[in-house]
Amino acid sequence: MGTCCELLSSPSLPVVVCIFLYSSTHIGIMKVIGIYIKDINIDLRTTPTDIGVALGLLNTFSFITAPVGIALFRCHSIRRPLVISGACLPAVGVAMASMATSNGQVAICLSVTGIGIGILKASCVMTLHRVAGENYNLYFSLGFSGYGFGMVLLPLLAESLRAPYGWRGGLLVIGALIAHIIPCAVGMKVDLDGNSTQKREVHLSTASGPSTTDSEGKEEQVIRCQSAKGGNFDQSEFGVFRKIANGFRQSDFYTDPIFNVVFGVSFTYYMIHCGWHSFLVPHILRRGVSVQNTLILTFAAALGNTFSRVIVGVLTNNWFTSVDVYIVTTTLNIVALLVDVYFANYYVMLVTSCVSAMSIGGRGVVGTLVIRDRASPDQFDVAFAAEKLISGLGMFLGGYLGGVLADHFASYNATFKMLPAIEGVNFILIMILRCNPKRSTNSE
Repeated sequence: MGTCCELLSSPSLPVVVCIFLYSSTHIGIMKVIGIYIKDINIDLRTTPTDIGVALGLLNTFSFITAPVGIALFRCHSIRRPLVISGACLPAVGVAMASMATSNGQVAICLSVTGIGIGILKASCVMTLHRVAGENYNLYFSLGFSGYGFGMVLLPLLAESLRAPYGWRGGLLVIGALIAHIIPCAVGMKVDLDGNSTQKREVHLSTASGPSTTDSEGKEEQVIRCQSAKGGNFDQSEFGVFRKIANGFRQSDFYTDPIFNVVFGVSFTYYMIHCGWHSFLVPHILRRGVSVQNTLILTFAAALGNTFSRVIVGVLTNNWFTSVDVYIVTTTLNIVALLVDVYFANYYVMLVTSCVSAMSIGGRGVVGTLVIRDRASPDQFDVAFAAEKLISGLGMFLGGYLGGVLADHFASYNATFKMLPAIEGVNFILIMILRCNPKRSTNSE
């Protein structure tokens, strides 16, 4: 109860609500395209590969724009326009997609939607990182529980709009509803107070340590020696090179080589994320399941997704490490995917889809927590940006390969056979992190 009261009275609340809304939009649009896929095929003559590319671009741009969003977010003067523009683009992209006349236009419109989601994601996560404090894990998981709601509410709405308005009218109405993110984004407090800035500067100066001062002193001696010898030496160029070299040597990428395995974990995870979410509904419909039963199945998956995101925040906030939770959820998904592939029964699919949604949804939260736990506090934004860039590439590859395999074998079952293999690689990478924990600064 105390935590709930603290959330309601803290500046984290608008950020959590904004994360909830854009996450429900992100996953909901993917499911809506799955509901409308037959109508889109008839109208635009799309193939599974075309749909895979379009959804892959949606997911890719929602991730690869994160580094740009974080870089722009560092400029205080443009934070407010940045957040508002990020909130506007998803609604604009979906509305434009309703008027598309070719597969290329659909892909471009969904890319615009992804760009907006990526900008908003970067702004929200960085803001929450600064204001959430000790309850970051819980607030973060509560915000991303919106994925579960988007999995069921938007497909239900899309199905009810298809009969009177068709797929174009349905997308247009959904695009208008997505615009509710805009007033929520306007209410976010994206500016840092003076105390937070001072604390960050003190932490950075402390983190540099005596070793950095010694190395800089030695390099200054080298400069003076070279100048005394009368050689042509550009001190300004050496200073820039020195700053870059020192920055890299002090970064987690250099001081903690195992930290780089995190990006392999994210790459393979998001291949699975995009492949599963993009082709779940077509996979179910191709097996002869009715639209009504398909919606029931997505509802079960949505419950699993929402439950897992909330429970992961609670577990990692007090009891278990994020890496251990990641390992358990990965194992569950491998089992669920294998059962789904080899047992084509509706009730079995009901259970496996719920378990897979729990695993994928939970890791969507835990993955960021793994990075935040492993990275240095002052370098989290850089690590987050690099991870989202890598994840975006994984998203595109997952959607593209899923569509190509479905085209080649004329079955979405082939796509779902690919996913356990990728999960196996993901499991090996996360075990490497588990066996090589972060070294304590004190022990060094």
